[in-house]
Amino acid sequence: MSIKDITLVPFDHTYILYSPDNAWSLPLAASSLMPILILVFLFSWHMITREIEPCIFAAGHVCNDIISGILKNLVKYPRPINGQIFKKDGGLVWGMPSSHSQFMSFWFVYVFFMYIKNWPKGLNRIEKMVYTIGSGLLVAIVIASRIIFEYHNWNQVIVGLLLGGTLATCYYILVCLLREYGIINVILKHSLFKWWGMKDSFGNGSFKTIQEERKEWEKEVI
Repeated sequence: MSIKDITLVPFDHTYILYSPDNAWSLPLAASSLMPILILVFLFSWHMITREIEPCIFAAGHVCNDIISGILKNLVKYPRPINGQIFKKDGGLVWGMPSSHSQFMSFWFVYVFFMYIKNWPKGLNRIEKMVYTIGSGLLVAIVIASRIIFEYHNWNQVIVGLLLGGTLATCYYILVCLLREYGIINVILKHSLFKWWGMKDSFGNGSFKTIQEERKEWEKEVI
């Protein structure tokens, strides 16, 4: 069988059309890849540091996405008819809630509670404000892309935002309880995690900042 006899379809999850005549079109299109970039960052964070925190964060995103998929197939609310990915069949037919909006809302709320408010080394007021505004702008850009390209309507986006934020809050509380009662530390005592060298420095507030690592390096080398 030759390639000509095989039916080929585009990978719609990353297939995005934009207008080269509009300066904002390409950045908005690229923002649709933000969930993938965030997961790649979490994977890289874990591989470099062997911290369990990025695994916890990624697991939350996976659960969040599964819930989004289940709801889409239960609600069966179609995407805007004029949108790029409007379909009558396949895996991208339904658009309620917006998975991108739900993903980014989950990310923002978890980042705000776990990192901005409770960073072990402490952030000053200006740093917290800068990080919060910066994170909010990323969410806003992704939302704008969903509306402008008509991947979703406002109802789908708003429901995604509310659902993602609610799930992130519940997940944050769950993670705090797991750390409070030492369950994560018990899990990390398993031989498999010992072999992989996993740890929870973030949860214990014992990780070193870049400045501290630099000072240690200076003492040893310079």
